[in-house]
Amino acid sequence: MTSPLMYRRKNMILGALVADAAALGLHWIYDQDHIRRIAPDAPEFMSPDPMNYKDGMGYFAHQKRPSGALSQYGEQTMVMLWSLAASGGHFDPQGFANQFREYFGYGGDYVGYIDHATRDTLDNFRRFEDAAQACANDLLFNSDDQQRKAILSKALALMNEQEGAKLSDAFDAALHKISDDANVVRDGRHLLDALIALPHTTGAFDFQLPAIAKLPALVAALHLQGKSDGPDFLEAVGSAIRTTNDHPIAVTYGIISARMMTAALVSGSLDNVINAALITDDTETRDLLQKAVAMKDKNNAVMTKKFGMACDLPYGVPSALHNIATASGFRSAVRQNIYAGGDSCGRAILVGAVMGAVHGIGGEHGIPLNWIDRLEKKGEATRLLNQLFG
Repeated sequence: MTSPLMYRRKNMILGALVADAAALGLHWIYDQDHIRRIAPDAPEFMSPDPMNYKDGMGYFAHQKRPSGALSQYGEQTMVMLWSLAASGGHFDPQGFANQFREYFGYGGDYVGYIDHATRDTLDNFRRFEDAAQACANDLLFNSDDQQRKAILSKALALMNEQEGAKLSDAFDAALHKISDDANVVRDGRHLLDALIALPHTTGAFDFQLPAIAKLPALVAALHLQGKSDGPDFLEAVGSAIRTTNDHPIAVTYGIISARMMTAALVSGSLDNVINAALITDDTETRDLLQKAVAMKDKNNAVMTKKFGMACDLPYGVPSALHNIATASGFRSAVRQNIYAGGDSCGRAILVGAVMGAVHGIGGEHGIPLNWIDRLEKKGEATRLLNQLFG
């Protein structure tokens, strides 16, 4: 018999993707009244139009994206799905980092806006590679270019897979296959030590909403493996966040967001989702979220304008929490989010994930079927969801 949990896992990810795509056309407009004038009844799935951003009302970033396409947030959700599929449903931190770089980086398939966190993350990857190449040039002076490239490539590959004595032993074995020259082997060992000593930070020092964009797929996969909290859950969530946003505030809000998604999966209860949001040791963050919940008598646009409409997590997560606490269903939540203005796509990931998991598909409160049909990556998302979650 099929478990409802299977549907919740799928619907959580699908809800995040649909909510993101629905918000794309009016993303980053900071005049709430203007949004209401443009789309008084149905603001979802509008085609990006530069005329809607005239007179400094916002930032037009998605000129290359049609209606139904994902923003860079939804695309990051897809990157996590691709990474999980490649590793048999298990989270591979290095695999995710590599997939992220291949998709968003130079020569990748992604065509669209690159946000601050993504840009800095890609730059950090490049800086590490440049530093690694410089080390190889300095230390492998007994090797020719082909040999130098082979040794560096093997060192970097093994560093992604192993550490400590296992790394040293595996690299030693690889070195002896590349060359039996004692000087080359010695130089190679020195190179490995130098590479280990290099700074390995990839994520941007940033606490904006891209930090949580990969979480719906990750939380669903961890839940399938019986990891709904505890050290393994926290380690995986923290690692995924730091891949793009290596900042303590990003990790704090990312863990809160992951716990909200988990509560939606496990219980299907919005009350439990709200309670999960308030489980944090960070007093300042908890107070902020409690204030958001206490404003349930206000509409989400008013609340979001008061807390902040921009991309920072301390603005976006309280707005999303308030939306979840006040919306009557998925459609209502998505529309509230768009009318709140600002970084609506960033907030859409959390709002859509929770409301999709709780309300499912169809009916009065679930993800509208015709909205799913408008999702540009519907086919690819469906394939991955079936592959990963049955």
